[in-house]
Amino acid sequence: MAIVGMLHVALGVSDIGRSLAFYRDILGFSVVGEMALASAAAARTLRVDAQVRGALLERDGFRLELLQRADAADVVDEQGGARSALSHLALAVDDLASTLHSLRDRGVAVLEETLVQHAPGVASCLVRDPDGLPIALYQAPAGVTSPWELRG
Repeated sequence: MAIVGMLHVALGVSDIGRSLAFYRDILGFSVVGEMALASAAAARTLRVDAQVRGALLERDGFRLELLQRADAADVVDEQGGARSALSHLALAVDDLASTLHSLRDRGVAVLEETLVQHAPGVASCLVRDPDGLPIALYQAPAGVTSPWELRG
């Protein structure tokens, strides 16, 4: 198992416009990109049964992802008794299959239903830390440094 990079920290927000104004205009982050994730994709990758809007921000080499449910539901809603992954830590790994195997052997909760093969050599999966907080693990080809690059 090799973690090869810290991708971003994601925060689930209730009003993306208000949060963008705060992080961009008050804290000095720059907007790197914006996206929308369809309900089916959001349910699979983030455990959120709704369309998700997002913005990727950066400051001093640190990337912050802001995610909002398009239906404006409470950001702490639970889906099927499990916490959504709107707020998460995202890490790049060199080999997702071997990383997940190693984590399972160490007793880490792997959310098998979130394992997604996006394209050849590109995959992601959620795991939980000891407090149940989500960590997104991404495997991608060399040169791809962000899940945003994977989303096109």
